[in-house]
Amino acid sequence: MISVFSGLAQYLKAVFRGLSSVLGSVKTSLPYLVGFKSGELRKEVTEQYPDPVSSKTPEDLPARSRGLLFNDIERCTGCRDCEQICPVKCITVENEKGPDSQKVWVSVFDIDSARCTFCGLCVEVCQPQSLIHSHQFESAVYASTDLVASFGRGRVTQEQRVKWAKARQEEEHDGEVVL
Repeated sequence: MISVFSGLAQYLKAVFRGLSSVLGSVKTSLPYLVGFKSGELRKEVTEQYPDPVSSKTPEDLPARSRGLLFNDIERCTGCRDCEQICPVKCITVENEKGPDSQKVWVSVFDIDSARCTFCGLCVEVCQPQSLIHSHQFESAVYASTDLVASFGRGRVTQEQRVKWAKARQEEEHDGEVVL
């Protein structure tokens, strides 16, 4: 008999706690729903974005922050170390023969920021230090395909190869000594 009363007492306590919680929620939200003291309660809470006073700008970020990746294609040697070390394979590099036999033409250098984990391994392994984390941290887009940043120089065209060949011939011609 005592266990029935203790079970009933626990049940009634749980019902009372539930009702008091609901009443507390109604007490908090009712003025907003009905509009009592609307001047005090319905203050605007939306902030301007970016807030010129408190928002983080690239200048406010710490020195070692990791923003979106940026590649200086003029310094890039096309060694593909960054592509090989990336754990999520978000970097794609394609090379072609350049104007000189020693030079490599980096035709494709794509970074998919949607896949990037910002681990920084690619930046650490980059020998010419062409790959860096920028201070850009906002990259909201409508389509995930827009998160692919292309830094490559583009495929080498036949016109470009002819132009390089002419430049090589001119260099060789300038180097000849006329007697």
